[in-house]
Amino acid sequence: MQVLGAQGLILGERSPSCANGSDHTNVRWRATSSKRWSEIGVLLIGALLIGISDDARAQSLPSESGLEVTVRGDASGGYTTRATVDESPRAPLDAAAVLAGLPSVHVRRLGADGSFGTLSVRGAASSQVGVFLAGIPLTSAADPSLDIGSLPLWPGASFRVHRGFAPAALGTTGYLGGVLAIEPPSAAARERTTWWTAAGSFGALKLRVGETRRTGPVTVAAGLSAGRADNAFPFELADPITGAPRPLTRSNAGYRSVSGLARVSVDLGWGSVGALVFGDVRRQGLPGAAESPTTVSRLDLTRVAVGVDAIARTGAQSAARALVWVRREGSVFSDPLGELDPLRPGAHVEEAIEAAGAQLGWRGHPLDSLSVGVVVDGRAEKFSPGALAQIEAQRLAGGAGVDAVWRPHLPRLGSPLAVTATARVDTRRDEAEGNPSAELAPSGHVGAMLTLTPAAVLAVHAGALRRSPGFVELYGNRGTLRGDPTLRPERALSMDAGLQGEVGTGQVRLSYEAVGFATAARDLIAFVPLGRSTFRAENLDRGTLLGAELLVTLSARRLRTSISYTLLSARNTGDDPLTTGRPLPGRPAHDLAYDAAYRLGPVVLRYNLDAVAGTTVDEGGTVVLPPRVLHGVGAALDVPWLPGVQASIDVNNLFDLRVLHTGSALTTRAVALPLSDFLGFPLPGRAVWATLQWSHARSE
Repeated sequence: MQVLGAQGLILGERSPSCANGSDHTNVRWRATSSKRWSEIGVLLIGALLIGISDDARAQSLPSESGLEVTVRGDASGGYTTRATVDESPRAPLDAAAVLAGLPSVHVRRLGADGSFGTLSVRGAASSQVGVFLAGIPLTSAADPSLDIGSLPLWPGASFRVHRGFAPAALGTTGYLGGVLAIEPPSAAARERTTWWTAAGSFGALKLRVGETRRTGPVTVAAGLSAGRADNAFPFELADPITGAPRPLTRSNAGYRSVSGLARVSVDLGWGSVGALVFGDVRRQGLPGAAESPTTVSRLDLTRVAVGVDAIARTGAQSAARALVWVRREGSVFSDPLGELDPLRPGAHVEEAIEAAGAQLGWRGHPLDSLSVGVVVDGRAEKFSPGALAQIEAQRLAGGAGVDAVWRPHLPRLGSPLAVTATARVDTRRDEAEGNPSAELAPSGHVGAMLTLTPAAVLAVHAGALRRSPGFVELYGNRGTLRGDPTLRPERALSMDAGLQGEVGTGQVRLSYEAVGFATAARDLIAFVPLGRSTFRAENLDRGTLLGAELLVTLSARRLRTSISYTLLSARNTGDDPLTTGRPLPGRPAHDLAYDAAYRLGPVVLRYNLDAVAGTTVDEGGTVVLPPRVLHGVGAALDVPWLPGVQASIDVNNLFDLRVLHTGSALTTRAVALPLSDFLGFPLPGRAVWATLQWSHARSE
């Protein structure tokens, strides 16, 4: 919500501590823990050797504990990774835990489980990643970044991350880095009942219930989730004068949330008609930075989305689809003591986002070798601030797009080649207090995929991406942020190329994906200083993102193991001599995730590792977070004599890492920093979770 201010400043996301003038901004931290990377290599190699030498008589690992991640190189949508709650390699405590291990997906948290979190894909800022739920956009001009920490989960829910490029059929929400598509429980899934509950450290309790039933032509899939936590955890903060550690406790960081989702689908023979209803209520404490904690500041959120869709068959291999949706989000910000804003004690701000849209599309095969999809969509959006410090704004947007896939048939070779193209034209008109702003925005990409063998599939994509400015960038907030209605959209030229495949015999399978990508962005929107404590939005920056993604998954009789690694070089190439050539803040140069699960009879043992290094937190590149390595372990038991019941225990941050010691250019002694993604917002130490799950699938 805009009430929290624009923390996505120059080229994306500036650390809140830096935005507030942290006294660390002139310090360049040097990594002093390089030995940890050699430990990572030993652990990975050892786990792979275990999988290769697996006992031939071992039992297979069930899907509930599998490490399956579906990777699709569909050229019409670019490279895509899919993860599900049911098949998460780690305990699916929240959406961030399910997504964090995917290649080129980086989650930054402001605290413990349930706290505010941002999502970055291929180095793009969170405001440059589009998010959809069953085709309904959850990101908008008024709220361009989705809080991943507040996103609820349901049994059977799945996530599809389009890295870089996405199909035109997803709609008018602009993006530069990718799209997260959230799929609710499918009506096509087997009838089943699922119940999952967890209790964890820092007063955390979670509950998820899911149900899928069929009665004649009617299918109902529903999910309910609830959670709460106090998130009062200890941490240490160095005294600014002596450097001695001061033990503190994080306070006012708890949350309470309840959400529900239901989808009803009716098969009518000629097609189907369905409806989706989603609601979410959340109360979140706003703890503030570690140096200036709060006691009572909070944010209350409500979110409702309703969609109705119909699918009609228009031929043996074609169908038309229509979708109509509405969405409303409301927030109430309370700062009764002026702890976050001393100039406005007793602040009580209410805001609302109201949006509605429709989409009409068709997909079919005009020729045996040609698949075509066309779509026309539009939406209306209104931001109602309910406060004098904000500006009421409206947006009307619409667009049309086409996705095409051509698979020529080659003599004696079949159809190993797929040539694809995606194109969209979008238009928008914004208005706030008589200041109109309009735009016509073309975008699209082309691609090709060549299947040499199942073990070697080549794919390449290239195209142009755009993101329209949001309301706060166009019109400001009547406070410290001043907008510019003449802002140009953010634009980027991007390409990627990679190789993927699968090899193996029997129950031993090895799948892999290796991709390189490059993005050159221009007209990036930045809030630049304009006098004292005032910022103005301008088009002035350029940036270049170069990187590589690697995903390797090994499946044996008892073992499932996967490695995801992202190498990223994100540079500011703008005109400012103080920042040009510097790393873009918030993007780690190295991001590695490793997971393994090993079955011994009814017991499944789990291990995971996360390693992050090379993250700067200011646009000048003067503050670099020390590298960190976090370990996690877990064990799950299929309870004897109770079919479908599984009990498990998981430990995150096994070695209770809470403080990182690093050298400083201004002092000869090591400086202690709290473990964090943002300076000033510490992450918790060791956390223990106990879960109990029951799932019953009915025979068809």
